[in-house]
Amino acid sequence: MVRELLDRETESAKKGGGSEISRANYDFVFLRRQNFGAVPEYVLGIFPKRKDKYLLLGQIWVDASTFRIRRIEGVPARSPSFWLKNIHITLQYAELGGMWVPVTFDAIATIRLLGQYTLAGLNIRSSESPSTRPK
Repeated sequence: MVRELLDRETESAKKGGGSEISRANYDFVFLRRQNFGAVPEYVLGIFPKRKDKYLLLGQIWVDASTFRIRRIEGVPARSPSFWLKNIHITLQYAELGGMWVPVTFDAIATIRLLGQYTLAGLNIRSSESPSTRPK
């Protein structure tokens, strides 16, 4: 399963803009404004424009002042494999070394015949102060 997820990420990177969070791939709906400590955020619903295993149906949290995506949470628009079902993915982003990068990746999936599994990755410490780092 881990190999499949890594292969999927590699394939997605090669694919280019086909899975980026943009109007070309998603419809957006404003859900609410929320304060994350001292950082106000917009929460948007994201709806894929096509059934693609690299696109998510879910929500994004966007920093209200910089418009950087701080968190993405959702389920694939199409299952990446017959063996995987009920996949829930969470990505969190923060500034690291002057760049805005994913700092955590969590996925919970049910694998047919084997049950539920959790994959957690990255968990890189951000250079941001604790009050502005996503949770």
